[in-house]
Amino acid sequence: MRNMLELIRTLSPLRMAPNSAGLDQCVKYLCEELPFTIHEFPGGLEVNGWIVPKKWEVIEARITDLSGNLVYDGMYHPLAVIGYSQSFTGRVSKDELKKHLFYPTAFDDALVYHCDLFYKPFRKEWGFSVTKQFFDSLQEEEYEVKLITSFETGSMKVAEYVLPGEEKESIVINAHNCHAFCCNDDLAGVAAGIEVMRRLAALPTRRFTYRLVVAPEHFGSIFYLNSLSTSKAKKLKWGFFLEMVGAGGGLALQRSFLGDTLIDRAFLNALTFGAENWWTAPFRKIVGNDETCWDSAGYEVPFPSLSRSNGKGHFPEYHTSRDSPELINEQLMEETVRIVMDTLFIVENDAVMTKNFKGLVALSHPKYDLYQAFWDPSEHGRKQISEEARRWNYLMDCLPRYFDGKTRLIEIAEKHQIPFKNVFDYVKKFKAKSLINMKPAPIENPMPRELPPK
Repeated sequence: MRNMLELIRTLSPLRMAPNSAGLDQCVKYLCEELPFTIHEFPGGLEVNGWIVPKKWEVIEARITDLSGNLVYDGMYHPLAVIGYSQSFTGRVSKDELKKHLFYPTAFDDALVYHCDLFYKPFRKEWGFSVTKQFFDSLQEEEYEVKLITSFETGSMKVAEYVLPGEEKESIVINAHNCHAFCCNDDLAGVAAGIEVMRRLAALPTRRFTYRLVVAPEHFGSIFYLNSLSTSKAKKLKWGFFLEMVGAGGGLALQRSFLGDTLIDRAFLNALTFGAENWWTAPFRKIVGNDETCWDSAGYEVPFPSLSRSNGKGHFPEYHTSRDSPELINEQLMEETVRIVMDTLFIVENDAVMTKNFKGLVALSHPKYDLYQAFWDPSEHGRKQISEEARRWNYLMDCLPRYFDGKTRLIEIAEKHQIPFKNVFDYVKKFKAKSLINMKPAPIENPMPRELPPK
């Protein structure tokens, strides 16, 4: 069993594409980490205009001068041939060759991840991914190109690991694995998702069922959802996408289409009290990925995404060969997993309470011992009362009115700006004193509320 960084290093050299031998090998490695179920979708299958790409492989790829000297080896790196390139053999001029060479604008010494043809199989093009330095170094007037690729039906693999809970309603964790040599985008999300599932599996009980779906971007989610029965699809209650979580700045929460569902609000509470550097924005205002598939019309699974960004776009190494294992920060990966676990703790433990008393309870009485004493009002010259103390004092005044069988713990935590876990632990003490009964909150989302300004 590999840790998160070891898994990323293992998967990064594979020449992955949505339907490829590299993806097949990736899936085999994933099955060594968790007992995934593998769903297969044949190349050429179509849903709503989306077509599963044919199985694509690079057989031979080189550029030589007219004397036969090797100028460029397209096999030296998983990105060195553009994705879904057609075959081409022949002599071309320098100007014509340059029309088929692609490089990133951010770095002179890196390759670009070129994926446009996967989504547009009707375009028949060939090409290489090269560095800007190589592009500028070409001096000969003509070159020989030998680029041989193959296209077979094959099958696109979607890996799903299901962790049963007491309820059949499911929470989906999604990450993609189709980008060759793109570690932060998104092998980091894959590794974080696997680590989250391991920690969930270690819990003594789980209310909800969890589904980790590792799949090619867009294609995998679209065809996986299409394969579900209506009844199974309706059990997908919430989910979230993990992407670019190992580098690139503070955590960025992109909220679901509705924006104020339980999973959105759980993430907001976890981030507010568990992350120093984070920000949030509405649906599709930070990144664009498979949240559009899960939150699409007809499925409408609330699906925020958690990524990292400095608020100025993607991390600099995005879609280049610099998105390597060395870029991934172990502390950032661990912070991501911790925030996800804090979020799921909220979803798992949100509850409503009913009181077993009438009138005002003396919380400070020894038989209850529920008074949170942040200061002694009889002391002269006492220290300034902290904002935390004021919040807790106000919560104690209000809390009995929330024991109405309707008000949820997440709503209490939000209103009083206190970490959900602290409110949960405090309310459990009332239950231990037989002052209240607690039961899981309804699976429906809480009432809409105004989002915080952050």
